[in-house]
Amino acid sequence: MSSPAPAASVAVLPLANASGDPDKDYFADGLTEYLHGSLVGVRALRVASRGSAATQHGLVSLADLGRALDVAAILDGSVTRLGGQLRLSARLRSAEDGSDFWTVQVDEKLDELFPVLRGLTNRVLGTLGAAPTPEERRALDHVPTRDARALDPYLRARHVSGQIRRSSQDSALLLYADAVKADPQFALAHAGLGEAHALLFTYWLSSDEHLQAADAASARAVELASVLAETHLVRGMALSLNRRHDAAEEEFLTALALKPNLFEAHYHYARHCRTTGRLAEAARWFESAGALRPEDYSTPSLLASVYVGLKREADARAAQQRAVAIAERRLKLVPDDERALYLGAGCLSSLGDSARAREWAKRAVAMEPDDSAVLYNVACVYALLGLVDSAIDCLERSVTNGFGHWEWIEHDSDLDALREHPRFLALLQRRR
Repeated sequence: MSSPAPAASVAVLPLANASGDPDKDYFADGLTEYLHGSLVGVRALRVASRGSAATQHGLVSLADLGRALDVAAILDGSVTRLGGQLRLSARLRSAEDGSDFWTVQVDEKLDELFPVLRGLTNRVLGTLGAAPTPEERRALDHVPTRDARALDPYLRARHVSGQIRRSSQDSALLLYADAVKADPQFALAHAGLGEAHALLFTYWLSSDEHLQAADAASARAVELASVLAETHLVRGMALSLNRRHDAAEEEFLTALALKPNLFEAHYHYARHCRTTGRLAEAARWFESAGALRPEDYSTPSLLASVYVGLKREADARAAQQRAVAIAERRLKLVPDDERALYLGAGCLSSLGDSARAREWAKRAVAMEPDDSAVLYNVACVYALLGLVDSAIDCLERSVTNGFGHWEWIEHDSDLDALREHPRFLALLQRRR
């Protein structure tokens, strides 16, 4: 006798790479991300944070996992890619008793990957009784590409693009460009290209080249697939960097309307609100982003800075403590995450733990001594600790290595201890 249909909630566990080749981990990871993102786009279904599901998986029983993630169903499986062929095995199970709602195995050509994933998504939604709206159905039915030559570089790019470090974004940029070259109609590849240019401009090299490329790629992505929240999100990021704030606002809100539970839309819209001085709105969107992805350390770190601006000192301290705790867990899993180190160091300095703040800051610089984003953030840490000369050393090196957000340098409250120093005043002259 089959199990009754569960409530409309699910966790998507990482698909196993069954090929026996660790170099193909990116392929299984990319499919997991796409499945999770497709399901997140349906309002009637609650989907556990992907990071939380991955962290809990393997540490607890299925029933414990269901309780920890507060879901009634678990989707897992494996994928094998051999040349131009794909084998995908998946099962949907009850989190309560571990029984299968169904299992499926699909053997198909690689260029049919996205239709295969669409079929799997539809089956999950049907079993869980989560009916998409007509608008959501249009997004679910969108087939990103049927060109296997475009698929491989795209999935490789997705695998590295989540790492906020310059080498990763440089690699992603080249891979997305390869995907676009193979299939010029591949909207998500254009969006990825725009995102990589936007992130490179934001953190490492504030050049007109990256700004213009982000604008062009994001505009093309929306033109090709206006039904996708992801294209509007990247368009909003590019327009915000171009200081076309009203147009950026429209794009961010469109992305949020199309996919209300898309973490990246909440996070980047919060950053946009912060940039435009709307701190109360920024706090609200950072709070909702943190609820969608509780394992992300950058969200509470940035939220804390917004709370400081709002003079909500107790809330700021709580957010800083949360950011440090999450960063500590992250560093146990990925010791070389320099972003966790420098954002965590900023919070530690504000919390009065100067010894650990200095230790984390030094570790971040030792890992990436020429990275302008690392140097800028460590400059902020040193300024908060009263280490003025060390802070200005890092700030000068950051600017020399491509950091060009002068409005940050001029207005970031973390740098207030440097304002009257002759070397800081001389640094500001480089803008003129």
